[in-house]
Amino acid sequence: MEPNFDICIIGAGMAGATIAAYLAPKGINIALIDHCYKEKKRIVGELLQPGAVLSLEQLGLGHLLHGIDAQPVEGYALLQGNEQTTIPYPTPNHGMGLHNGRFLQQIRAAALQNSSVTKIQGKALSLLENDQNEIIGVNYRDSVSNEIKSIYAPLTITSDGFFSNFRELLSNNEKTVTSYFIGLILKDCETPVPKHGHVFLSGPTPFICYPISSNEVRLLIDFPGDQFPRKAFLQAHLETNVTPYIPEGMQTSYRHALQEDRLKVMPNHYMAAKPKIRKGAVMLGDALNMRHPLTGGGLTAVFSDIEILSAHLLAMPDFNNTDLIYQKIEAYYRDRQYANANLNILANALYGVMSNDLLKNAVFKYLQRGGVNAKESIAILAGLNKNHFSLMKQFFFVALFGAYTLVRENISNLPKATKILSDALTIIKPLAKNELSLVGIFSDYFKR
Repeated sequence: MEPNFDICIIGAGMAGATIAAYLAPKGINIALIDHCYKEKKRIVGELLQPGAVLSLEQLGLGHLLHGIDAQPVEGYALLQGNEQTTIPYPTPNHGMGLHNGRFLQQIRAAALQNSSVTKIQGKALSLLENDQNEIIGVNYRDSVSNEIKSIYAPLTITSDGFFSNFRELLSNNEKTVTSYFIGLILKDCETPVPKHGHVFLSGPTPFICYPISSNEVRLLIDFPGDQFPRKAFLQAHLETNVTPYIPEGMQTSYRHALQEDRLKVMPNHYMAAKPKIRKGAVMLGDALNMRHPLTGGGLTAVFSDIEILSAHLLAMPDFNNTDLIYQKIEAYYRDRQYANANLNILANALYGVMSNDLLKNAVFKYLQRGGVNAKESIAILAGLNKNHFSLMKQFFFVALFGAYTLVRENISNLPKATKILSDALTIIKPLAKNELSLVGIFSDYFKR
C-alpha cells in the first residue's frame, strides 16, 4: 500500500502537537490523530523550566507562550520551618508558569493551521506491519463515523502519553508509581516570594507551588505510596501534613480552595527509556520516558526530544528511504538518553531526598549557603546544565556536606552521618544505573 503521509503522529498532546507544529512548515506531510481536541485539564505540565523555554524558542515556537496569561518564573524559594532561601535561575534565563490546557490549544492551533497537517479525530487501535515486521501505519476508529480506517506512512510517531497503548510493542519499559500529586488552584494568593516556584520542606512530605496565571497559583501536594488515596486518607493527610505548614499569606486562598473541593489527584510515574528499535516507528514524550514531576522537568525533556528527533528527520532528503529512517531513529534514541539523563535522575533522586529528613535538611543548608554550588545545582534543575558529572558531583557534595555538618556539631552524630551517605547511595545508584554509563560520566568530567 502506498503511504498517504510522510509521518503519522499518534497523540496530539504536548509532544505530538509540538513536533507537528515544528515539522509541518518544513513541507512534511503529517497525519495527526487524537480522540479528543478539546482543552484538557491537567495538574502537571504547567511549569516550563528555563531549558524548556529555551528549546521552544529554538524551535521557533516561543510566541506560543503569549496570549495565555503565562507568568515568568525567576527561580526557586525553599522554605523550612521559619527559614527560607531563594535561588535565582542563571541570568538571563527564566521559566514560565501557565495553564497546560491553554498552552496545548495554542500549540495544536499552530500545527493545524498548516495545510500539510491533516487533523484526524479518532482512537488509534493498532500499528500496521508488513511481511518484514516493519511498521507501515496505524488502524484507528473514526470518532465521527465509528468506522475502522487505516493510515499509511513510512514513519509513525507514538506520543500517546502516560497510558500509551503501544508501549509493549516499542519498548521494554517498566512503569512504577512513585507517589500521587494532589492538585489545587489557589486564587488571589500571596506567595512568600513572587515570581518564584516554592518548595515547602517543613512537613513529612514535600509540596510545591508556582504561578500559572496573573491571579492563580498551582499547589501540588505529594501523597506517598503507590495506592490511589481514598478521600478519608487524603483529607487526613492534608490536615496533618500540609495545612499546618501553609504560610500565613496563603492560608485564606488555600482554605477557599479546599471548601470548593477542587482537588484533583494524579499518579506520578517513573519509567526509564528502554526502547525496542523497530523499523517505521519511534516513541516520543511520556509514552517513552517519565520522571517524578517534583522538579518540573517533564516539558524540558519533551521539547528536548523534539529538537533531537526533528534534527535527525530534517537531515533526510525525503521519507522514501526506510533504512535511513531506521538509522535516524537509532541516533535519536542514543542522543536523547544523554540529553535527558540529568532530568530523569534529578527528579526521582530529589523526591527520594525530600522523603528523608537527614538528606532534606542537608539539601536546604547546602543551598542556603549559595555560591557556585547552588548556581550549578539550579542550572541542572533548570535543564540548562546537561553535564552528567556535574549532577553526580553535586549530589554527593550534598551528602558529604550533610555528614560533615552532623559530625562537626557532635561526634556522637557519626551514625547519622554514616546513614546520610548510605541513604544517598541507595537513592542514586539504581537511577544512575538506568540512565548513565561510567564512560559517559568520566567523558563529561573532561568536557567541563
